[in-house]
Amino acid sequence: MMTFKRYIPLLALLFLFASVKSQSHNKGDIMLGANMGAPHLFKGIVKLAVKSQGFQENFSGIIEISDISGLNPLAVKGEYGFGEVFGLGLNYSTWNLSFDVKDYYNVQNQNGTIVKDSFDIYKIKVTSTSYGLRPVLHIPMKTFKHDIYFACGLGITKNALSISFSSTDVGRIAKKFNKDLEVDLSLPGGIYFAPSVGYRVYFHPYFGMNIELGYEKGAIIQGGFLFRFNHYKEVRDKWKSGQ
Repeated sequence: MMTFKRYIPLLALLFLFASVKSQSHNKGDIMLGANMGAPHLFKGIVKLAVKSQGFQENFSGIIEISDISGLNPLAVKGEYGFGEVFGLGLNYSTWNLSFDVKDYYNVQNQNGTIVKDSFDIYKIKVTSTSYGLRPVLHIPMKTFKHDIYFACGLGITKNALSISFSSTDVGRIAKKFNKDLEVDLSLPGGIYFAPSVGYRVYFHPYFGMNIELGYEKGAIIQGGFLFRFNHYKEVRDKWKSGQ
């Protein structure tokens, strides 16, 4: 009997979800939106590594990392409402990271005399892209203007590395040498997993904004805009009447 009592609050919550007439999320709702996330975790890791004491002690004056930039995690999300509580969608998300590596060295002539200081420049770009399904659970609310939900992106991640080369040493930028140092290859991928809790507010029955807390390719917080449609006329009529 004691064991059953532990589940009474959970059963009451499930009964509430099943009995409340939801207007924040309805069967037939079609949502499409785009979110930008922050921080860019992997860009931050590179910056911390470059500023670390170990890097400075070992590579100062030899290798220089500059122009660290990149696209913050960007996600495009679609969802279809199968009921007042459950929705299922598709998720595409990506980020990239770019930086230059300058390798300093001395150029010598045939007699071994140092002619000048030169450096090679390696432009490195890493791109990570994920694709997946996104089940969504909505908390029923008696308004079409506000929507609170739990979601989780599940799928695969693909990573890629691109390197281009240039140099201040004319002798090192011969066509063959340059071609050998320019690469474009795939990196090991992995599982895409992006849990979040979100809030949507609609300024118009068909347009709104949202914010999400969770994990999306290194981002802790996301925000953006979304569009909502429904192919059921009775649902659209309720939106228009403000019910």
